[in-house]
Amino acid sequence: MRIEGKICGMRPIWIDGDVQGTIDIASEVIIGEPAIIDATIRASTIKINGHVKGELFASKRIEIMSKGRVKGSVTNLAGCLIIHDGGVVEGVCSIATEEKMKSLLPQEFPKLLTDKTASSVKEIQAPENKVKSSAQPTEKSTENSIN
Repeated sequence: MRIEGKICGMRPIWIDGDVQGTIDIASEVIIGEPAIIDATIRASTIKINGHVKGELFASKRIEIMSKGRVKGSVTNLAGCLIIHDGGVVEGVCSIATEEKMKSLLPQEFPKLLTDKTASSVKEIQAPENKVKSSAQPTEKSTENSIN
């Protein structure tokens, strides 16, 4: 899968495809081994096992796994960058204070449904099914129909 544009949300996301644009997630972003990312990533935790080109901002931790490759800039809190054996970072690694990280990360995420739309959604009731007996009338059985 290839995504061009902006991905944003509150819940963790695992990406195994190609993404070009920005990724803003309030929790965790995991970049799988087959992924090729050309994006700015802002999240609380970022784990990379694929290829990433761009800027990374994490308020908690950035972890470059053994097959992870990063080309660009990495910004996070002091002591929160982990590079496993085999992991590669080409670029600039910066340390930011908690206050600076708060200003770098998105403060709000857009709602998918506005309040006006959410209140106008109506529940649709399924029609009741009419059941007819297919039994042939005999002396002991009768044909029933429920309406």
